[in-house]
Amino acid sequence: MIAAMGLNAAAYFDGTLTGTTGPKGYKGMNLNLVIGSESLAIEPSMATYTSDALDKTYRTLALRAAVEAEKYTVAGFFGATPEVNNYSNKFVGGDITFSLTPGSGGHSRLAGPGSRGGARGGQGITRIDVGAGAKYTMHTVTGLVTDAETGQAEGSVFAGAKILMVNLAASYTGYKYGDDNATPQGFVPGLNFALAAMPKSSVNVKLDLPGQPMVTPFVSYTGTKYKGGTKDSSAYLFGAYIDLSMVMANVSYQIFNDGNKNNSFITLGAGLKF
Repeated sequence: MIAAMGLNAAAYFDGTLTGTTGPKGYKGMNLNLVIGSESLAIEPSMATYTSDALDKTYRTLALRAAVEAEKYTVAGFFGATPEVNNYSNKFVGGDITFSLTPGSGGHSRLAGPGSRGGARGGQGITRIDVGAGAKYTMHTVTGLVTDAETGQAEGSVFAGAKILMVNLAASYTGYKYGDDNATPQGFVPGLNFALAAMPKSSVNVKLDLPGQPMVTPFVSYTGTKYKGGTKDSSAYLFGAYIDLSMVMANVSYQIFNDGNKNNSFITLGAGLKF
């Protein structure tokens, strides 16, 4: 695929590998690739995570395809987490983003699934992107006699703006469930780690300062409400992207409060783009 797209002068590649460590033996890894040519982008990804309590490593595989026009981006995706410790999931979804200031940016949007960290957001004084997405996940826990399943539907709205030298993005995600007999496990938007919980709603706000030479500092806040009596959580993320033309790096420190105590997660990453 890369070789075929390489015949086109408009082809591009963006790949990032990040690793996260946290308390109680938590270790996670995310590999994200973007292979594009003109208006089409293919985005395979893999996320892995484990901890002392989980004991084994979980792997989530996904594939997203996007059509990127000047005024909008439309995408669909699907993926799965193969069974580990009797748990597995499958998911499918899509998203759409509109640029209210067409012609002011490249392939990356400022918010939503099509956004990529450290994006300059074009050369205009102001840029605004808005969008929405939907995802449906079936969580399955395999039992000795019967399997337990929970359907999880989530809808999100998001927006991003470039005002002078500041990139500001925000998103809201709401969740609905079917039978509540299999605990969902996965990632909440804005959190750098996976957790087993039933989120009810989540808000994320992120601020980038891309005007610095090579370094883009960022900070974000994520607030999440849960079902089943789980206490609300909050998380603060501090970090920076380092852009060395074709080579990129990122580092971040996240403080997660689960309603009882703070837990810290450190993420390091590197990437290549051309």
